[in-house]
Amino acid sequence: MNKAFRLMLCLSVFAGLLLCAGLRVEAQSSVVNWIRLVPPANKDSVRLPQLPEIPRKVFITIPVPIFQQGQQELLQPPFAFSGDTVTMLQGAIMKRLGARYRYTGSDDRGYDCSGFVWRVFQDVGADFERAAARTLWRQLPEAGSDEIKQFGTLVFFNGLKHIGIVRDANTFYHSSRSQGVTISPFDGYWEKRITGFRRLPTLIFPIAPKSAE
Repeated sequence: MNKAFRLMLCLSVFAGLLLCAGLRVEAQSSVVNWIRLVPPANKDSVRLPQLPEIPRKVFITIPVPIFQQGQQELLQPPFAFSGDTVTMLQGAIMKRLGARYRYTGSDDRGYDCSGFVWRVFQDVGADFERAAARTLWRQLPEAGSDEIKQFGTLVFFNGLKHIGIVRDANTFYHSSRSQGVTISPFDGYWEKRITGFRRLPTLIFPIAPKSAE
């Protein structure tokens, strides 16, 4: 009888211990779940930094000039001869491309045909007076057959009423009434109106001093 009583007592104690252990595990699980659901009391201690909002911008595409085949060649002339004067003359012409036409004009406010020719040659140090196309025709020597296609030769049109600067055998620079300072082809309209060619003599350009040896 005593053995049976002690056995029942041990089983009761063991069962009680198991029940307590199960309640403890369940309580811990409930606490963990409660911590996950309930935000901390001190929010500032765990607050994440707020990133600034990125404003929505409108991006503008910068137009890049696209030249068709052959147009790139208009940017630089095929020089028939070399030298500092040629380079300087081409620079003086290029920086005026697009300038508007202005009657009797010879500065950046606008150019007429002879004013444009005079100004660019003045930039490279040529020493001659501003004159109309007809006057230049009388004063300057005729260009030879090998010179009429060379860069820098003067070309005259419309019975000496218009003047330009030869770029090569196909094109020339001039100040047009409709387009201002521009490049035009000889072929077509202008070819039929050519009066002739003149060449600026080298003596109108200053002689560069020799470097000391």
